[in-house]
Amino acid sequence: MNEEPRASRDDVPRAVIVKKKQKPSIVWIIPLVALFIGIWLVYKTYSEKGPTITISFETASGLEVGKTRVKYRDVDLGTVNAVDFNKDLSRVVVTAEMRKDIAEQLREGTTFWVVEPQLTASGVSGLSTLVSGTYIEMRPGPGKARRDFIGLSQPPVLTVDVPGTTYKLHAPTVGSVSAGSGIYYRGIQVGYVLGYSLDEDQSGVTFTVFIAAPHDKLVRDQSRFWNASGIDLSLTSSGMNLRTESLQSVLTGGIAFDTDRKYSDTAQSPEGREFTLYASFSRAEEAGFHLRRTFLIYFKDDSLGGLDVGAPVLFRGIKIGQVSGVRIVMDPKTGEVEVPVTVEIEPERLNFSSAVGLTEAQLEALHYKYLKDWVKKGLRAQLQSGSLLTGQQVVALKFFPKAAPAELDTRGEIPILPSQPSQFKELSAQAGEFIDKLHQLPLKDLVDDLRNTIQSTDKLINSKSVKEGVDSLKDVGRLLDSLKATSDTARNALIKAESLMSGADRMIGDDSQLRHGLTQLIKELTDSARAVRTLSDTLQRHPEALIQGKEGPRK
Repeated sequence: MNEEPRASRDDVPRAVIVKKKQKPSIVWIIPLVALFIGIWLVYKTYSEKGPTITISFETASGLEVGKTRVKYRDVDLGTVNAVDFNKDLSRVVVTAEMRKDIAEQLREGTTFWVVEPQLTASGVSGLSTLVSGTYIEMRPGPGKARRDFIGLSQPPVLTVDVPGTTYKLHAPTVGSVSAGSGIYYRGIQVGYVLGYSLDEDQSGVTFTVFIAAPHDKLVRDQSRFWNASGIDLSLTSSGMNLRTESLQSVLTGGIAFDTDRKYSDTAQSPEGREFTLYASFSRAEEAGFHLRRTFLIYFKDDSLGGLDVGAPVLFRGIKIGQVSGVRIVMDPKTGEVEVPVTVEIEPERLNFSSAVGLTEAQLEALHYKYLKDWVKKGLRAQLQSGSLLTGQQVVALKFFPKAAPAELDTRGEIPILPSQPSQFKELSAQAGEFIDKLHQLPLKDLVDDLRNTIQSTDKLINSKSVKEGVDSLKDVGRLLDSLKATSDTARNALIKAESLMSGADRMIGDDSQLRHGLTQLIKELTDSARAVRTLSDTLQRHPEALIQGKEGPRK
């Protein structure tokens, strides 16, 4: 029998070992989620992070890291996160992190300044910082993108963009005008002074002024600006002049401007137009007259004390020019001293009816023609007192029909106007003539005769006969009283008779005998009353008539 072969150990199959894969633990989900959130937060933070800028200031007064805000119109735009010095320690560098949505506003023209309580010409600003603390104000501007800026040392006058126009004004000095001073048009504030700077040639000062819309349309090329600061008080030959724009201009200074009505239809001046800033309203008014013709006047033997440069030249009381020079000239050959007075007459002040539409040259020629004719008719220059209080004198052009014949002297470079002696000189001459006549009178004889007359009169009054006559007149008073009483009685009787006559007239006819008798009685009573009244009046005026008679004492 065949035996089945035994299986070897090696032939016996081994047990199958199955290895299972382990699943990740749920615990790992938490760090993975945290990692994902962290990456998302980092991405979100950096994606929403705004630009970082640096601002250079002179000082870091009131600035705090993490607290000081950057604002525009009271809206937070960023936060200061670092304050440090620059390399040479000359300035403070402030690092601020801004919001992403205002990145496009950070340009070259953007300005920054520190807001704190401050008193300026435009008023008090920054009072809110007493509660909220100091902050940095930003004003967007034009230009290319920029991240480093230089902060302003002083806040600008206009902190927000306002529609309007900017102009330049030139003046010899600053005066009382400062940044923030108002610009006035007929007393209404229409703008501000933005600032001023010294001219390149150091000959004056240039102001930058801003006039807000729509008032900037009032500025034209013919407009005139003047300094309206404080109170313009002047004592001239015309009296005391007081002018001011407003109380604010008195306290903080200001500039005013105006335009002549005849230029009201002209176009507005463009941006940056330059004007002259006059020292006062009177100077600006004088500048409105461009034509000036110069004349010489010689006032012989007249005192020129009180005649100053700028004194008015008057024609029938109206100013047509001013004195431009008073000097002493000596002739080296003869040694004579003369004091010529130079005056400037403005033809534009004489509104000739035939001067409409004329050019400046034609107007000047017309004025010259009229002036020559007037001189032939007696026009003369005369010194007159402008003010008794100040002693100032003015030059008056008046017609003197009896003046000696003269003409306008045009032989020299400057025409010469003939003059007439002043009124004071004429009065002095008349007073001198009167004194000379007094010296020619026999005053001593007149005084002696007057003395003798007074002595004779005194002797007559103190004589014995006059005293006795006066004593005898003491009884006249009682007689006059009696006569007056008689006159009053007669007048009353007349009144009663008239009343009786009126009553009888209603009862008695016109041809009655009673009426005729009453008429005669009334006539006699009337004559008696008139005689008594005449006697009473005569005795009241001449009581001596009772003694000497009606004809008086015989010679």
